[in-house]
Amino acid sequence: MYGHAIVDELRRRVAEAGGAPVDSAWSRQASAVRNQAVVDRVHAVPAPLAAALPRGGLAGGTVVGLRGDGATSLLFALLSATPGSWSALVALPDLGLLAAAELGVDLDRVVLVPEPGPELLQVISILVDGVDVVVAAVAPGVRPAPGRLRVLGGRLRQRGAVLLTMGAWPEADLVLTSSWRGFTGLGDGHGRLLDRELLVEVSGRGVGRPRQAVLSLRASRDAVRVVAGDPAGARPAMDRPVVAAVG
Repeated sequence: MYGHAIVDELRRRVAEAGGAPVDSAWSRQASAVRNQAVVDRVHAVPAPLAAALPRGGLAGGTVVGLRGDGATSLLFALLSATPGSWSALVALPDLGLLAAAELGVDLDRVVLVPEPGPELLQVISILVDGVDVVVAAVAPGVRPAPGRLRVLGGRLRQRGAVLLTMGAWPEADLVLTSSWRGFTGLGDGHGRLLDRELLVEVSGRGVGRPRQAVLSLRASRDAVRVVAGDPAGARPAMDRPVVAAVG
């Protein structure tokens, strides 16, 4: 009942917000012109990453896996790349929203469903009707049924939305694997962390050989900007982890 209650509440809120009507005819109500626009939709990404992606951004209707020790920072950078868009975070109760805000994510346009219950795919499917990007995680050891994944894939394509997945998720169209290259701004045990270099490797359909991009997360007192990183590499990271809002 818990999962069904969440599904019913999401349907009601999507309808109230001006999304698609809540009935079985959702998939038949888009016009031919809108369908073409959805097919061609590409979601913007930070400029340093655009050159490494097949279409210069995240193609609508695709599933993109985020992997690696910099996946959370990469996620926030992606969500902040298109001001005015809506996103949803599903089954991710421990994400640091302060770090998201510092990286430019508009929290007023983020839907939070920290505990979706057993109906994860149905929750995602409903959210696709009202938001541009859905971010979700699957618990370790859980593998969604292939048939339900195909249905969800069709819904993503119909709406032109993107599903970003954290952790293990089958059949991603693209995989962005991120790793920290190093930092600048710290001396030998003192100083202020200024920049962190994030290496992102892009693999998957339409990519061919894996491509790479370097993002620099440049910190000021109250914000973090994403700029092009130095291809030559930043200072090597210390053996001991650095704790920062952009981690």
